[in-house]
Amino acid sequence: MKAEPSPACTMEPQPLSGTHEPLSPSQLHALLDILTHHGAYAEFESFKEPDAISEHGHPFSSGLESSTPLLAGITRSILLPLPGIRDLPPGFWQVRLKGVLQTLAAAGLSESFDKAAMGTRKTVTTALSSIYEALSRGLLGGVRRTGARNLHGEYDRTSARDLERAWEDVVHEMVHGDLAQELCACLADKKSPEEHSPGVRAAAEYIIVHLATLMHHVIVVSPEGPYLLKLLENVHKHIPYSLVKQTLRVSNAATMIHGMTNLFLAKLSVGAISNWVGLTQNAADGMNLLQRIIWIVLFWDALEFRKSADAIEKAKGSSALPKEHLAAISDFVNLPKPERDELRRRSVQAGRSIVVSILERADPALPATTLSPMQHARCQEYLAALLAIRDRDEIIKALCRQTPDLFTQGMRELIASFEPMIRTVHQHVDLREHVSAVQGFVSDFISVSRGDKRFLEPHAGSTTGSPDPPAPPSVEDYVLLLQTNRHLLYVYLHQLASQCPEVRDMFLAWAQTTLQLFRQPPQPAAPATATTATTGSGPRDPHQRPGAAGKMTGPLQALFASLPAATQTRLLPILDAHAAYLSRLEDLSRSRMQHVLDNLPAPARRRPPASSLSPSSFFFLSGWTTPRSRFRSLSPSPSPAGAEAAPATLPPTTTTTTTTTTTTTRSSINPSQSGPGIYLAKWQHLLDATLITPATPSGPLRSGKDVWGAQVQGKTGTGAGAGEGRWGEAARRERAEEEAERGVAGAVDAREVVEALGKGFQRVVAAGLAKGSWVVKG
Repeated sequence: MKAEPSPACTMEPQPLSGTHEPLSPSQLHALLDILTHHGAYAEFESFKEPDAISEHGHPFSSGLESSTPLLAGITRSILLPLPGIRDLPPGFWQVRLKGVLQTLAAAGLSESFDKAAMGTRKTVTTALSSIYEALSRGLLGGVRRTGARNLHGEYDRTSARDLERAWEDVVHEMVHGDLAQELCACLADKKSPEEHSPGVRAAAEYIIVHLATLMHHVIVVSPEGPYLLKLLENVHKHIPYSLVKQTLRVSNAATMIHGMTNLFLAKLSVGAISNWVGLTQNAADGMNLLQRIIWIVLFWDALEFRKSADAIEKAKGSSALPKEHLAAISDFVNLPKPERDELRRRSVQAGRSIVVSILERADPALPATTLSPMQHARCQEYLAALLAIRDRDEIIKALCRQTPDLFTQGMRELIASFEPMIRTVHQHVDLREHVSAVQGFVSDFISVSRGDKRFLEPHAGSTTGSPDPPAPPSVEDYVLLLQTNRHLLYVYLHQLASQCPEVRDMFLAWAQTTLQLFRQPPQPAAPATATTATTGSGPRDPHQRPGAAGKMTGPLQALFASLPAATQTRLLPILDAHAAYLSRLEDLSRSRMQHVLDNLPAPARRRPPASSLSPSSFFFLSGWTTPRSRFRSLSPSPSPAGAEAAPATLPPTTTTTTTTTTTTTRSSINPSQSGPGIYLAKWQHLLDATLITPATPSGPLRSGKDVWGAQVQGKTGTGAGAGEGRWGEAARRERAEEEAERGVAGAVDAREVVEALGKGFQRVVAAGLAKGSWVVKG
């Protein structure tokens, strides 16, 4: 498929109709941030309705127009051109995936409002929304070109500012230069992409710290962390790693793929056999291994909620609930989605508890029976437990028991689409080693998340007395986890780039074409002033926003100019306040990164330069130790004939010991419970703004920040019923203290901006999408 980048999304600016001058660069930057933040999450929310997936347009339907233009732009510009994904048949999108999504939407899964706690789906959805809004801003605004960057300069990897500068330099060269091609060549010739230049090495450190912060935030800070960790553990222990590795031993690629497909997707049941021989058609044919893993995890999870519900039903004495109340709540859970949505809407409008609305629906006389605070809380817990059980049953129906089985059909099509690449990789790379590496990394991740840090600090002195209770994992712990395991990814990428050139070139072509979509058109250079003078590769004060809103500068100026003068006057202070808020977030993010770096061991800048290291010592470019000996079996696949072999076995134990003794002990006085990343604040804002049912029978309505830490009764992995997560509350307090110390106020209330410009912004994006702007054509 030939892909060409299309011109930037543009809209002819209109003359200003108000009395104000054009928006300043910082105001434009703030406006684009507000509109993409609220627009992205609104699109995610729309998928609660079954018809939304059809209105998304291509690839779920034949039409190009989309009611969710931001998400459609990401899908069509980044996902659909991806090798393997681009070869999927239309039926995968328009029948299989669409059918599963519509089934889940029609099921009407529960809302956080009903459960009086932040649900797992809400936590994951808001996280995805925060990430995809950042991608949308990149596509819409683009990356400003400011001249070639020198990646071979000096970067202090103990400085947060230098790591930020390295990341900006790498992004600039990826978008406007040939860095993507250079990195592919580096991976083919060398064993680590970090050997390309000091800039790439520092950018890798930047990425690791941010990934570690995301892991820490999900598992430690988020109240849903213990539950998500428990789900991961359950899935991890049910994956048949030994059988997978045994199947990968088969040398013939076609036989291996067939065996792997049968292992996970084959169904051995009476229904499957009768369908196969033609005695029946679309009979229930049981579950394959992948579906059985999903069923086991969700079924046992539902049993925990069932225990909580049973305990409430069987309660005696003052804690017992009237049977009429229990029956009314049970009936509500089984209502059709439209009726539950309507009852929830009335509850929000009246400012009353969802429990009271449910009882009123069943019998107007029931709420007249005064509910004590304890009884109201027990009714709420009972409702949350029943909703959790129903959610898991509906997910199991959609993924494991749907007839016809769209999930399995879609998985088979996905494997078939990637089969040519799988054949090539299997022929040249021993995938068993990498399966073992993934298995080990997941085990280490679970250990660190449980508070076991022994393999991260193998030389820490052991105590003979009773051990202290495990401390909450810190951001530094996850940084060390990634540092000690990053060579696993590098080995795989090196083998792929050096042994599978056709696969490498396919992904390189996709990356180069996609990166061009992030380019801003050339802009005239602004005159240098005291606040815009540049040093090195970028502006000294990034808060000046010299790039404004990039490609969206003209359309946003036109949208704002179309507003009445009075509306412009009301919105300008909001934009200024949000611009200042973004600047404070950037400063806070930098200071948090600096705190993490200060707590880490001495960096690689005290070690010999990379050029003087041994061929295998690229694993230790930052001075970290190897976690376990099981990874020493990883080595590059045999080189093609005529090429020089380059062994990549890990250094012996003595080398590891020497490396450890040259590093300093990381600080244990003040470990970081928060890390860098503006998207974390955006994520938290979405969670905090979630509507939650009142804690008392009649108002007031609450928001997510009012129930932070509360969890649904019976959730596994929390260690305490409906209490707070194992580490979450301590992390939340420390994070709040840091924000208070640095004077970072909460997010600005920008609802007026969204009400005035949100629909116009959606029309502009949709118009650009329909014309093919900022989307790969092919």
